[in-house]
Amino acid sequence: MYRFCVLLNVLKSISILLFLFMPLLLLLLLPLPLSYATTSRTELNETLVFAAEKLQAFKIFDDEQQPAGQVSGRSFICVPLFRVFSLELRHNIRLAADEYIAVSGDHAALGYWQLEKAVPLKAQDRARTKWYLRLWVCASQRFYYRYLIYAKNGQGRRILRSWEGQKVARMMQTYEIYRSPGLDIFGEAYPRSVGGGFHLERGWLQHEYVIELKFVWQDHMVIQGVGSKAKLRLALTPLNVIDDSRIEVAKYVYNHSSFRPLSALGVKYSQGSIVIFRISQPLDIYNAFRLSIYQTGSKQSLGEVYIFPEQIRGSRGTLQLPIFASLQTIAIGQLSLPYLVVLPMPKVEACNLRESFHHYWPDNWPTMDVGYRGLGASYYQASTTLTENTIESFLAVMKAKGDMVQLDVQLTKDYVPVVWHGFGFYTSGKDQQIRDRFDLRYVLIRELTYAELKASRVFILKRWSLQEYTHLNLRDSSQSQRIFPKLSEVYEALPKSLGLLVEIKWPQLMASGLLESTQSLNKNVYVDRILQTTVRYGCGRPLIFASFDADICTMIRLKQQVFPAILMSIGRSNIWDPYMDLRAQSFQQAVNFAHSADILGTALHVENFAQKHQLLSVALDLKQVIFLWGNDLGQDEHLIEQFRALDATGVIYDHMDRVGPASWKRSSFFRAPQLLELFGAQCVASGNSSTIPGAKPPKPTIWPKLR
Repeated sequence: MYRFCVLLNVLKSISILLFLFMPLLLLLLLPLPLSYATTSRTELNETLVFAAEKLQAFKIFDDEQQPAGQVSGRSFICVPLFRVFSLELRHNIRLAADEYIAVSGDHAALGYWQLEKAVPLKAQDRARTKWYLRLWVCASQRFYYRYLIYAKNGQGRRILRSWEGQKVARMMQTYEIYRSPGLDIFGEAYPRSVGGGFHLERGWLQHEYVIELKFVWQDHMVIQGVGSKAKLRLALTPLNVIDDSRIEVAKYVYNHSSFRPLSALGVKYSQGSIVIFRISQPLDIYNAFRLSIYQTGSKQSLGEVYIFPEQIRGSRGTLQLPIFASLQTIAIGQLSLPYLVVLPMPKVEACNLRESFHHYWPDNWPTMDVGYRGLGASYYQASTTLTENTIESFLAVMKAKGDMVQLDVQLTKDYVPVVWHGFGFYTSGKDQQIRDRFDLRYVLIRELTYAELKASRVFILKRWSLQEYTHLNLRDSSQSQRIFPKLSEVYEALPKSLGLLVEIKWPQLMASGLLESTQSLNKNVYVDRILQTTVRYGCGRPLIFASFDADICTMIRLKQQVFPAILMSIGRSNIWDPYMDLRAQSFQQAVNFAHSADILGTALHVENFAQKHQLLSVALDLKQVIFLWGNDLGQDEHLIEQFRALDATGVIYDHMDRVGPASWKRSSFFRAPQLLELFGAQCVASGNSSTIPGAKPPKPTIWPKLR
């Protein structure tokens, strides 16, 4: 009876508690009003959790960014990172008044590597050396980012001045929310890794163009009463009321040839030295300039030269300008001044900040075996088995276990890039009977359209004998032995594991004053067509552009950020006549040009290193590549091995099937799948693809265990 009374009292107590708290339980179970639910915020373990409206917004954003049915790598179910970007400028980097810092990356919040969408940082001090940014980044896996310096022109467009060029961009893991953000140093990342350390890239042209005024000849000016050995100073000043131009200057001195802002005192100049003025200004802006000439130690101008916009026509030329006495209209001399105009490449906005290959050639790679025009020059060497500059000859290099092949490219009259070494060839009428060479006429490639080229008879003059190659001038693209293949056909026919050294042909002015050949095509369009063809058909492979024309190397460097360039040079030679351009007359000046133009390196004739093999260190010490070429290499296997032992970047030679590495080499270097994936990033950086061909999907982040 007692136990029954106790149980009854307990049940009564429970019923009383249920009666008291039942309204509260019902209130909690009922749905909240919409206005309250969308504005409420819930805190769990002091961590802010997104409300239903915010999650729905993320889902809508994801659906807009991804194709139907495809899972996004940036899911709306993500970890919100409150990232603090803290940056400091060191290494004597100082910003101009119109320059700013921004960050770009592979995340939507960072602009997907697009310059116009990069997020600006805020300055922390008056010296503008410390910058910061606080930004919410919602990411379910790691993301990459880089810092950059940009300016704004008069139209409000961003001009990329410089950006971090490490092979691998800075990386942020999702679990790093639990770490202090730390301090980043501009241009410095992964100091202990290959491809890391301090490295900055100059921006490519997008909304501006460049004019270069070049003192690159032995003699440029004659001034009354001034000797040829006089030491002068040159100062260039814009004359427009609204100055929207940027002037830099480079004077060639070993390891100090890079462009720098022009000081008020100008730059020293003497006969035979190399000085280049580089003027950057927005598109559709045309300025006039005054070049003032001073004698060293004098503050009074010796003479002045005026350069007006209408005098600079086309892509290149030479100005013949009078030198006037200071503040007078009396001419006291004459100045011959070559110039170059570099315009942005069409559709350059597709290029992005994902990666740069301008200087990517690790010094721990082995010496490359490069086939010269395939297995070698065939038109003037009876010992070469295959016809030069044909797909058949290029593929034979791979069978001989060569790493790369060198080929020559130039444009037809209708701007079609074709592979051919000489500037022209001998031809005749279709049904004309040929008795001797006097029945032939020489025609230039630039004078023919591609259709006319493929319909032409082709003759090669060999030591006073004639040989016809018309039977190889085929239209069928499946015939690998045909001559005049399109550059696009070569790219498609050759495997991506075969590296290419693409030499762009352009006639040079000789020191004697004569031209190698004539060229009437627009130089900017000429280079643009080759670059556009390469972006479309040739990206995703080890590829280097080369040219004997220093200006073409400059144009390739300024127009894009994907393909590197090297200067080919005869240097000092007893075989060929020298060029007028001092940049191509010696190995030292070629190295200075590579440093000034910020290109990958040089390719010199082997004659420059006869009994002076140690000269290779002149280029290698500046982290430049150095290729060697010449007939001697194809005739002496021991000479190739000597340069291989000295860590030359590559040797370009004939007869690889005879003196090549097939007897001891396991395979060509670029057959490694990892390297093909690495160069596949070219297609993404150039805007030709959104993904790297053959790349594995990124792995999800592995979260650390929390105690």
